[in-house]
Amino acid sequence: GFFMTCTVAPWDMLRTKLMNQPTDQKLYNGFSDCFVKTVKADGVLSLWRGFVPIWARFAPQATLQLLTIEFLYGAFGFKSI
Repeated sequence: GFFMTCTVAPWDMLRTKLMNQPTDQKLYNGFSDCFVKTVKADGVLSLWRGFVPIWARFAPQATLQLLTIEFLYGAFGFKSI
């Protein structure tokens, strides 16, 4: 969950900024423009703003997936991960 969040958080931040821009004015002219303006205005680390809530969403899912696959491997006689 942690590494998935590290890779997903920046794209989630940019997607949210694009979706939340006003309909009557365009703040960004696409994904790359949003990226450049965000990094210039707030720095590179701002792309990981909101990391903890995203991680809290992914961590239980990743844990359950790992436990489920381990159970299924054992139930069907395959070697554990």
